[in-house]
Formats: sequence, structure tokens, C-alpha cells
Amino acid sequence: MTATPIATAPVVSAPTALGSEPSPGSPEALLLLAGLGVLPASAGIADPRFSPDAIQSCVARLLTLKQEQEALAEEQKQLHDQLRLAHLRGDLQQQLPAGKDGNGYRIAPQTLLLRRPGRKQWRYSLSCKELECQLKARQTYEQHSGEASYSLGASFWEVRSIKD
Repeated sequence: MTATPIATAPVVSAPTALGSEPSPGSPEALLLLAGLGVLPASAGIADPRFSPDAIQSCVARLLTLKQEQEALAEEQKQLHDQLRLAHLRGDLQQQLPAGKDGNGYRIAPQTLLLRRPGRKQWRYSLSCKELECQLKARQTYEQHSGEASYSLGASFWEVRSIKD
């Protein structure tokens, strides 16, 4: 009885750093593209998803979203500050019904506005800080000596403002 060969995926060497993205055009990148059903640019077939206009549109939209996130974060901070002051003045108690069991304020039939205490911020003794410094020094030593190992998380895109 002869054994039937089993088809397996081609073996491709892993990227140099665990979790990093392969270089464009590398065998690893081509394998990743194939797995996603995307033809590489070298195939010579124009894919409208990757045209210059589509890429420019994608980058422009990413920039717009980043700016909107920053604006929303600033607006959210201002609204939180305003609610804090209204709470301290007692206005929330007068204008909003109390939440279930007297916790927070009911702002919609199924929605509560709750005031939570801030997170604990620890301050440690001098001896603990010294131990922390020793640990950091040892970590730095192991990084430079090669005793420590590392891995990279997933690649991501970042939008930054250029400072003049």
C-alpha cells in the first residue's frame, strides 16, 4: 500500500522580528497577499483599490479621522469639565432624576450618568524606588548584552503633525 502525499502550504521563513510586517515584495509579503486574495503590484493587473487616487483618498480620510478624533477628545474634555462644575454646584441634582438606587443621574430611560472616583495613583517608599531603579538598570543591561529577548506587536499606521 502506497502512502498518498498530503498537500501542504509552502514553507516561508518567518520575518526577522516576531510580529513585524514583511518587506514589500518579499516572499512573505507575497504569501500574505495571496492568503488575502490580493494580487501583487508586479502582476501587472490594475486593482482600483490601490490606484493612486484610491491611496490618496485613503490617506486623506485617515488624516481627517485623526483630526476629528483630536477635536472630539478636546470637546469631550470640555464637556466633562462642565459636568464636573455643574455637579459641584448642585445643578445636576436639581435638573436630572436620580439613577437606580440613588447612583448617578438618569439621562435617558436606559442610560445613567455616573460620577466615578479617579484611579488610584500610588506613591512608593524610597526603598521601593531604589529597587525599581535597580530593576530598570538590570533590564537595560540585559537588553544591551543580548540576554533579554523581544518581540514586536502588530504593525500600525500613525498620523503625526510635522513641527516646523
